[in-house]
Amino acid sequence: MKNRTLLFGEGLFETFRVYEGRRLAFVEDHLYRMAEGANFFALPFSGAKAVEALKLALEEIPLDSEARLRLNLTSYGDHGVEKSTFDTSWEPLQEMSTWQGQEAKLALAPFQRFSGSPLLKFKTTSYLENIFVFTWARDQGFFDALFTNERGEITEGCISNVFFFEKGQVLTPPTSAGLLPGVTRKQIIEAARASGISLKEQTIMLRDLDRFDGACVTNSVVEILPVSAVGNIDYSIPKMIETLQEEYQKRLESSLSPSGL
Repeated sequence: MKNRTLLFGEGLFETFRVYEGRRLAFVEDHLYRMAEGANFFALPFSGAKAVEALKLALEEIPLDSEARLRLNLTSYGDHGVEKSTFDTSWEPLQEMSTWQGQEAKLALAPFQRFSGSPLLKFKTTSYLENIFVFTWARDQGFFDALFTNERGEITEGCISNVFFFEKGQVLTPPTSAGLLPGVTRKQIIEAARASGISLKEQTIMLRDLDRFDGACVTNSVVEILPVSAVGNIDYSIPKMIETLQEEYQKRLESSLSPSGL
């Protein structure tokens, strides 16, 4: 039986940050997104089996360590998807020692993406485009690279969502621009509203970048990372980022369970 994830990219994945004590955050959000992707691409999915795979993986991680944990939904079949399985991999969270307390510089991706592609809405294993641009950006010393779509709208990074700050409010590209609805992105949107910060999902053009006061990128591993530059445009670090970080930490702590799941 063919491994269709390996041969054709017919698979999904989710990446978790494992906190000390083998704890995970926002597990329901991650598994809901994977389930939505499985439904869209007609891949067999079981939430119970996904949780079982995560529990087995957590048992391998030292209690006093933090890690990056990846959950894969792998599909098999000779003439179409016939079954799927869950497998996991993890590694110590070394990247945080590099980026914690740092500021990110972002490149602009060397090509555009089509906003209507369904691949952008889910974490699929058809990931070569992201890896290619991410490697290109890292080789030049950038944390990540921002994509634009066919209309010249800013969408997202290879591994992150992006937020911009302008005159006391926060702006982030809408999902209609063609981007992954990130789990941390969702929490930041809710954190802003809980803090009384005005946040809008709004179209952001490439030409708009020089009008902003600052920016940050988010994902489940780095959480919230201030941005000091996009391309040749430098940014300051607005105080609002600290407010968002504080509110996010509250939401994170309430999501973490003693047992990890």
